[in-house]
Amino acid sequence: METVLINVEKKSDIAFLVSLAKKLGMSAKPLTHSEVEDWKLAQKIDAGMKTQSVSRNEVMKALGK
Repeated sequence: METVLINVEKKSDIAFLVSLAKKLGMSAKPLTHSEVEDWKLAQKIDAGMKTQSVSRNEVMKALGK
């Protein structure tokens, strides 16, 4: 399974894309702002697990602080 993350400006675009995905036999779920932030943090953690160290600045940036 592969995943695509698309940023949209209008809620009507979200409804259209979800509807289109379902018509094409795919699943789709809008993500909340919080879920996107969690995903970004998880990506940083995964990247950090593959290196020996991640700077404090990168961690704080991922946390939005």
